[in-house]
Amino acid sequence: MSKIVIVCSVNSTSQCGTNEFQFDTLCCQLCPAGTYIFKQCQENHGKSECIPCESGFFMNHNNSESSCFRCSQCRDDQEEVSECFQTSDRECQCKQGTYCNSENCVERCLSCSSCPKDKVIRQCNATMNTLCEMSDSESGQSGFHCLCLPKALNIVVVIAAVIIIIAAVIIIIAAVIKTSWYFCKRGSLNSPCVPGEEIRLSSNTLTEL
Repeated sequence: MSKIVIVCSVNSTSQCGTNEFQFDTLCCQLCPAGTYIFKQCQENHGKSECIPCESGFFMNHNNSESSCFRCSQCRDDQEEVSECFQTSDRECQCKQGTYCNSENCVERCLSCSSCPKDKVIRQCNATMNTLCEMSDSESGQSGFHCLCLPKALNIVVVIAAVIIIIAAVIIIIAAVIKTSWYFCKRGSLNSPCVPGEEIRLSSNTLTEL
């Protein structure tokens, strides 16, 4: 009676540790922060050959990358807070007198708003605009606080208000003209006008002229 022998092979890479990565059939150790992989390990659970990041590049975590990341550059409206190192990227922030409150500050920095004297609750910084306090007479509410708007936004609000007022005046004038079409003053304000008669009267008047 012949015997069948089943040989089970266990892939050694299934036992890679948390600080290792898979390379072919081997588990290689990750390179530490500030370095990158130059050559993978030659034996299971062995060390990889790592070399430091070049100037202008960084790597901030253990990795199996074949190159480091290029350092970020500050925009012309930003200033450098921390320079780029092999283990960390360059940090930038808005220059003094400007701010940016969005994540990663993808847009341009905005000019800080100004408050009346002794009405500053919070000074403007690189990530938050100035916070002002209005007096009771100005706000009508005790302890009311407002966030001052940038000057450009104030101008937009004023223009929008003027347009709304002009539109309201035009609507009122149109309503008065339409009403006067139906009700004319002919000895009594309650006597209705006949539009046809008005048109004929206007035509005769024009003819006589």
